[in-house]
Amino acid sequence: MRMFVCLLLAACLTGTCAAESARSSAADTDFVRKASSGNLSEIALGKLAADQASSDDVKKYAARMVADHTDANEKLGKLAGSKGIQIAAAPDAAQQQEIDRLKGLDGAAFDRAYSDLMVKSHKLTAGLYELEATKGEDTEIRAFAHDTLPVLREHEKLADSLPPF
Repeated sequence: MRMFVCLLLAACLTGTCAAESARSSAADTDFVRKASSGNLSEIALGKLAADQASSDDVKKYAARMVADHTDANEKLGKLAGSKGIQIAAAPDAAQQQEIDRLKGLDGAAFDRAYSDLMVKSHKLTAGLYELEATKGEDTEIRAFAHDTLPVLREHEKLADSLPPF
């Protein structure tokens, strides 16, 4: 027991105390949950667009969102699982509100609202990933964010280039 206490004290004095580790990993865990929730939201919105969009450009963009965000969430899920982090099971409450709002639209109104939301959400998501890619404590999670960031920026550019409705 004395040895354990000495090792714990030494860890705290060198800056590797469990409390400090918990703080640093909390930010990475928060990123994983927000990123996975965002992926689930993009997938749900993309599937909704397949049914309710009138523009072929929007439908094509939405299909890409479903494919890319499904792939990203699978990779994130494997990474999170290896670290004992639980990914989100559903979009967060605010994201679900946006999904529900878009469910009530169709045609050009849906296309406009969806493309506007995609620009906005990808700006926010890129910011989240950029923060993790530069400040994340866990090297593997940080690398995931860094590697995914260019795809998110491309999504934002593509959403911004959708025709006005």
